[in-house]
Amino acid sequence: MSPIQASVANLYNLNAQNATRAKSLSNITKAANKGEEKKEANTSSYNLDISDAGRKALSDQVAVKKNDNEETGSGGLLSKKAEDFLAKLKEKYKDYDLFVAEDLDDENATAGATKKYSVVFKPEELEKMAEDEEYADKVMGKVDEAIGITKRVEESGELGEGVSFKKISIKIDEEGNMKMFAELEKMSEAQMKRLEEQKAKRAEEKAEEAKAAENAEGEEETEPLTVKRAKIEATTEEELLDMIKGIKWDEIEEEEM
Repeated sequence: MSPIQASVANLYNLNAQNATRAKSLSNITKAANKGEEKKEANTSSYNLDISDAGRKALSDQVAVKKNDNEETGSGGLLSKKAEDFLAKLKEKYKDYDLFVAEDLDDENATAGATKKYSVVFKPEELEKMAEDEEYADKVMGKVDEAIGITKRVEESGELGEGVSFKKISIKIDEEGNMKMFAELEKMSEAQMKRLEEQKAKRAEEKAEEAKAAENAEGEEETEPLTVKRAKIEATTEEELLDMIKGIKWDEIEEEEM
């Protein structure tokens, strides 16, 4: 083979090798691109093409779910309709603290109460009231009647000397049955006198607020007031009076107010 022929052969082999390398490189690039496409497809598999109507329906479902179950004033125990109805009751009966509880026997059912009278409903009962306002009026009429009984008993002096209602709770189950829970306090004549003196003193200090503020540091500490406390429950006026008469105040220890 002549030198010229050898050079041509070498050049031909070199070009063939370069072509093979180029093809391999192209295959590698395609494979890599295919992998990226697959990865992108995997990561975007939840990006569905939803129509405007479908998107609105999904949004409405989420809104209903949120309204029915999340952070309502009743702690999520009520539907949106019953929650709104409870808000109306609270606006109408401002002298009462109104609560919803699954367990009426739970002492924490009225936690946070700031008023003398509390009413606790089972969720099922409040749902029923929200659906039938005539029925709701009957239930609240019973509540007013029960609280009226406690007021009459207290004002008539039937509680006894120095005894008063501190708190009263009316609890209503899912069938509309009602119970009265009352906490009573008994204060001795001496303690009652001290209480009246303290009230008079506070009224005087309020009238002379500026002067009271100047002399606050010089006030002497007074002995704390003490009372006796008892709890009862009843379903009727007669049962309530029987329970009150059955309290053995002499066996109850005094505690600070």
